Amino acid sequence: MAMKTDSKPDPETKLARYLASAFIAYSHGIGIDDARKKYAHMPIGPFWIEVARKVRARTAQANERAAFIVPPDRRIQ
Repeated sequence: MAMKTDSKPDPETKLARYLASAFIAYSHGIGIDDARKKYAHMPIGPFWIEVARKVRARTAQANERAAFIVPPDRRIQ
């Protein structure tokens, strides 16, 4: 997968980079900011892009479901 050269990555690539940084930070026992700085130049692989796609899809799906849930203390008129 070719890495984009534009200065502003799309939201999917940005999320993939954050997820990869979080994993690296956890596995190396370092802070997420340190992991992002240290590995920012590395390309994002297709695995992290796919994880980001799934996270975005599930988040959107959860938001749609939550929009139709009536809180228990509120009466339906």
